Amino acid sequence: MKIKNNFFLLLFALAFSYFAFGAITNVAGAIVPKIKETYQVSGSASSFLASVFFIAYGLTSLPFGILINKLGTKSTLVAGALITTLGVFMFASIPGYFANMAAMFVCGVGITAIQVAANPLVKEVSNPEKYSRNLTLFMVINGLGSTSAPYIVTFVKSKGYEWNYTYWLFTIISVIMLFSLLIPKYPSEDREESSKSKDKKSKSSFGYLLKDPLMILFTLAIFLYVGVEVGVANNIGLYLEDAHHISNVLGDKAEAIKNATIGNYWFGLLLGRLVGSFVLDRIPSKKAIQIYITCAAIALASAVFCKNLTIVLWSFPFVGFFISIMFPSIYGLAIDSYKKEYASMVSGILCTAIIGGAVIAPLIAKVAEIAGSLENPNWQAGMLIAFACYAYIFTVGIWAKKKA
Repeated sequence: MKIKNNFFLLLFALAFSYFAFGAITNVAGAIVPKIKETYQVSGSASSFLASVFFIAYGLTSLPFGILINKLGTKSTLVAGALITTLGVFMFASIPGYFANMAAMFVCGVGITAIQVAANPLVKEVSNPEKYSRNLTLFMVINGLGSTSAPYIVTFVKSKGYEWNYTYWLFTIISVIMLFSLLIPKYPSEDREESSKSKDKKSKSSFGYLLKDPLMILFTLAIFLYVGVEVGVANNIGLYLEDAHHISNVLGDKAEAIKNATIGNYWFGLLLGRLVGSFVLDRIPSKKAIQIYITCAAIALASAVFCKNLTIVLWSFPFVGFFISIMFPSIYGLAIDSYKKEYASMVSGILCTAIIGGAVIAPLIAKVAEIAGSLENPNWQAGMLIAFACYAYIFTVGIWAKKKA
């Protein structure tokens, strides 16, 4: 990746931030079964608690998109890191279903601010001509955090601590992230002056974007992609328990295997993004989306409909691998479809669509419970929601186009 002069410290701060919010966001898959067990709630209720994180995205992405123009990128990133630190500290120190839900929401608010500000900043500190590729590389780092999170939960449990002690480690990570974002020089610092005319322009630009059909299509694509990415990951543990009775089959090893499968799902996604950074250098994003999402559907079908547990466990990492390029590709196509001055606003709107993670994950679990029962959910029926999401994402390769 080509880096612009004087921004090496900022690059490392961004890299660590992507790692940190990857771990904090995607630990959910490993803790959903624990939430169900600890607080004696249904699978869909435990999935919903984890998904509250994404409700925060939906409610605060647009405000943060506007705030960047008023306060600047650095202030928004630092505020996001501070809020995230508060959220993980709350989760670690205050037990209870609703207390954890509130903490999860606070974490979501903080990470929304970080992601809305950080994604366009990647373009500023590296080669703008390779934005989709560069964002994919940063998402690889994000994937390292995602991959490590379930293993951290297993590590904490192996040391005799309760699963929520994982959030004490996240508190330390968040504090490091906060201070790392305070130090570097930012490329936008010299032009972060706000004015009434700038505010007026921002409002009119948001109005234009929110009415634009292409923007709506991209927003729905991100909504469904994040929803299905999180929806599959968050329900892996429940699926393995309900459909394959993994605790009965593997005994004491079951929890570690469940967490490893979730971790491997995120590792597959990480590996896919690493490979994808080179694929996107050689294949147009639109074509790559169609090829990869088709393969993801085949891998998910293998995971959901196969009876052999070994094949199931190895199919989930392939699902992660083949959905890996969707977010940076869709995001990059959307950013490239509009003029540079719209970048932060487009980012804010797209990040609003991350609320899909709060909808699709519990919806998959709820459909499974309705098609089966609370005691014996029909996960094959529930996962049809995931296949429907994949079908829409496939269409991005048909209608996406440069508009400006």
